[in-house]
Amino acid sequence: MKKLILSSILLFGFAGILRADDDNTPVKSEVKDVTVFISSAQITRTATTTLQVGTNKLVFENLSQYINASSIQVKGIGDFTILSVSSQLNYLKMQESSKEQIAFEDSLENLNNRLIYQQSLLVVLSQEQTMILSNQILGGSQTGLKVSELKEAADFFRTRLSEIKAKELAINSKIKTIQTDVAKYTNQLSLLNSKKNIPTGEILVTVSAKAKCTASFSLSYTVTNSGWVPSYDLRATDASSPIALTYKASVYQTTGEDWKNVKLTLSTGNPTQSGTKPTLYPWYLYIYNNTSDYRSYNDKSQAQMKAKDDGDYEKSTTTSGSYTEALTSAYYTTVSETQTNIEFEIALPYSILSDGKYNEVEIQNYTLPATYQYYCAPKIDNDAFLIAKVTGWEQYNLLSGNMNLYFEGTYVGKSYVNSKTTTDTLEISLGRDKSISVTRVKQKDLSSKSLIGANRKVVTSWEISVRNKKKQAVSILIEDQIPVTTDKTIEIDKLEYTGATLNETTGILKWNLTINPAETKKLKFSYTVKYPKDNTLYLE
Repeated sequence: MKKLILSSILLFGFAGILRADDDNTPVKSEVKDVTVFISSAQITRTATTTLQVGTNKLVFENLSQYINASSIQVKGIGDFTILSVSSQLNYLKMQESSKEQIAFEDSLENLNNRLIYQQSLLVVLSQEQTMILSNQILGGSQTGLKVSELKEAADFFRTRLSEIKAKELAINSKIKTIQTDVAKYTNQLSLLNSKKNIPTGEILVTVSAKAKCTASFSLSYTVTNSGWVPSYDLRATDASSPIALTYKASVYQTTGEDWKNVKLTLSTGNPTQSGTKPTLYPWYLYIYNNTSDYRSYNDKSQAQMKAKDDGDYEKSTTTSGSYTEALTSAYYTTVSETQTNIEFEIALPYSILSDGKYNEVEIQNYTLPATYQYYCAPKIDNDAFLIAKVTGWEQYNLLSGNMNLYFEGTYVGKSYVNSKTTTDTLEISLGRDKSISVTRVKQKDLSSKSLIGANRKVVTSWEISVRNKKKQAVSILIEDQIPVTTDKTIEIDKLEYTGATLNETTGILKWNLTINPAETKKLKFSYTVKYPKDNTLYLE
């Protein structure tokens, strides 16, 4: 009797929960605007529903499970009052199958049907073979067969059994192929279903209406598992043209909700980063083991950098004959500067699916002045590298990121933009140029080794040859070095470095040359090193 009463109470309580859930009115909403930050995103959804007289409990369904509850904002238009806003996860409601999942399920069903058909054919052939073998006794016990009849029967058995075996081999091959495809589709479908079975987010809004009315809602919230990565394309037409710099964003998200045909804004802000100002604490010094041990107890909070933008960017199209170059999303991007970050608002609708794939978006195109110079350090590499020295880049709101390099329409490699550098000139290597030949040869007749008392004296002389095989004059910087020392037992004398500038601290030699077409220039330098003969030095 007690068990019956307890069961009745539990059943009544559970029914009460179901009735309470039934009081909630599900509301469908659509993603309209998305602002993507460096490592999160702000989603804005809109919805319209009909409110009844009194209290209405609305549930905005099928949202991301990664909602930051503190960021939820709900606004409404209509004759009603918003009483409360909260959020929850729904582990019971299954997400709808995507088109990709439905396609895989249909393909898997078709493969399984084909597999069953082929396996049925094997059964039929096996039964036929059994029937033939069970009837292979020819003639009666008293009557034999003629030779011709026996030969005809043997031919039949051999031919038919051979056909059966051949068909079985072909069918088994088909079955193996189908089973391989079934395994692939099953694994892919399992991956998609694992994403399908994750919980969904819900926002619960309680409102009060004095009369039945139509209500419009705008919901905004931030989510993790999303962001964008800056990258760049740098293109140089030739060694005399300005640099074309394309600022790009690789946008990604695995929030559980697809952003389809949304208004996309990219922001350099990062809401996940602490906004609390740092605090300096006293810096105490004390003596430890007769040495000064400097220790500080400083708060390690990070400071945010404020990016600046002068709003000056170029939007242009180029024409070649009767053809017009296609526009990119950069043409439709508006740049605005807020108090703490930069925003790129793109007028074109974008769709970013929740699949973790990077979606490339061009956000700005810049034309930057540049000077070009070749560079070679023949001690390390005999090839000459074309260097573009870009100025004016610091005035734009660039973030640090990887850069793809293109020269004369050809991809030449990768580089990196460090937006935190303090120099006003950005040096970028555009690759090797084989039309400039550089050699570095040791002059053996001018080099020598000798002993002077307790010391060894080594004289080294080098000759660098630079030849311009291009049809135009080039400017090139050649760098080499003379060794330096901090050991008093090692003495270095600089004998010759005609035409070069020498950095006494680093020992770096620099020749700035202008070489005409088909011209060859020779550079020479030499030095003497004297050191104790019992020591070993590497002097090449």
